[in-house]
Amino acid sequence: ARADIIVSSPDSTEVKLVVEAKLQVPSLRETERQLKNFMLQLRCPLGLLITPKCLWVYLDRFTSYSEDSIESLGEFNVEGLLRFHWPAPGGGAAFENHVQAWLEDLASDTTRDQVKDPKLREVINHYIVPAVETGIVRAAGPR
Repeated sequence: ARADIIVSSPDSTEVKLVVEAKLQVPSLRETERQLKNFMLQLRCPLGLLITPKCLWVYLDRFTSYSEDSIESLGEFNVEGLLRFHWPAPGGGAAFENHVQAWLEDLASDTTRDQVKDPKLREVINHYIVPAVETGIVRAAGPR
């Protein structure tokens, strides 16, 4: 398993956030397991699984070296936020590029102000924005 987008510290190899961007998730359980394993391998505290409609957020509490220490912070509808129209030319790679641009834009207040769900706004402000603001957002591999 690998992530599609990685946010790392500019001055070290520390990974702050891993993102799995999928057009569809046929098996949430299996995709979650792969993402959690990837988080554990990289000792990464935050993981996102995102589709054009949903966002799942995972936080590693570092209470153990197993998936048990990774907690789900919730599932959120992001259809109105992402504004990604599927099917789109470029398929999965186009979606990954779209998600990467959205993450980079989260550092700006105007993008964050579009978030209406109070719990999602809290998760974005408390966990995602600090990782993105102080890190480098990049593709994890070729697209």
